[in-house]
Formats: sequence, C-alpha cells, structure tokens
Amino acid sequence: MQYTRKITDQQTGEVFEIKLGEHLTFTEAAKKLKIRRSSFIKVMLNMGICQKEYDPTGKQYRHRLKPEAEQKGLGFRIYGEHGPFDVLSPMAVDWITDELTERLVDSNIDEDTKGAIKALKAFAAQTKEGLDTEGNVRWLLDYYPNLPVTEVGKGLGVSRELVHRYQARRNDQLAYSRRKRSAPLGEALAEFTDETSASSNGVTVEIT
Repeated sequence: MQYTRKITDQQTGEVFEIKLGEHLTFTEAAKKLKIRRSSFIKVMLNMGICQKEYDPTGKQYRHRLKPEAEQKGLGFRIYGEHGPFDVLSPMAVDWITDELTERLVDSNIDEDTKGAIKALKAFAAQTKEGLDTEGNVRWLLDYYPNLPVTEVGKGLGVSRELVHRYQARRNDQLAYSRRKRSAPLGEALAEFTDETSASSNGVTVEIT
C-alpha cells in the first residue's frame, strides 16, 4: 500500500507531494519476512512497536501500532470501514528485519534453542551472502540434530510444517547421496556416463 504526504511551502504556498514508500500490514510484513504472524507480533511487542487494545467495533482485542510509534514514522493507525488496522513504514520493516533473529531468541524459545540460534547467527555472519530460510533450517538440522522440529520453527519464526518440508528434502538428498556412495562400481560408472553425456553441450562422450 503506497502512501503520500502533502506539504505546503510556507513562503510560496506551493504544495508538494512526498512519496512515503510501500507500507505493509502486519500480516504482509510477516509474509515478507517469512515468519508466522504470531511470531511477528511477539517481536513487535518485544520491541515496543505495538500494543494490545480493545476494539469496541469488533468487540475484541487487537494488536495495534502504538501512537508514539506512529509519531516516530514507523507507520499509520488506520480506522477503516470494517474496523481498525495498521500499516508499517519501510523504516519500521527494515528495523524489525535487523532485530528479528535476536528478538525471536529473546522472546520465543528455551535456552538450548537460544544457544543454537546464536551459533547459527555467528556462522551466517561469516558468509558473504548469508543463508536463506531453508539454509538456516538445514544448518540447524546438521549441527543440532537433537533440536526438536518445533524448537527449530520457533527459533526461526517459521511454521513447523515448513521445517518438516525442508527436513524431508534434506533427508531425501542425503539418502540419494548414500545410495550413490554404496552402489556397485558398474552402476556408478553407468550413472557417471549418463551424466557426462547429458552435460557435454551436445557432444556425446562414450566411455569404453
């Protein structure tokens, strides 16, 4: 959702329109960061960006952007036709992104998982491009095999189902690798021949 702001030059009276950038709802921001909305809300509560308020229209409690957060340019509190909702500014999303891993560790998981996430963060800091979500999951599964899938999800702020999906893909790849290593020599050479032929840019290579 794009927002703009009109500013009037007090000397000339000319009106300027300033683009404030793409603003995201809490749900959209959580999807962008690839974490559960509930985890995203916990992070914002931990950072003091939002608070729980009673909505008399919907007769329920909602998590709303704090008024002081709006004043600091972190977003807008909006009262729509179907009830209140809020959006976060690009500055707020960038800030939350920078704080995400540490805040999840502080607010969401047990001590063993905190240690694993901190080790993951230290490893990722040493890489040039970092790790994506699947890379984070696989690293934890490799180096902390006894860490429950539920805790992996909590620590990374992703669903247990997503962790299971990456875990299944990892297990399939490991099983395939083990089968190749233990295959008889003839089968291994045959597979090597097929792979060589397929990757030779149209030139058939025969091994006799």
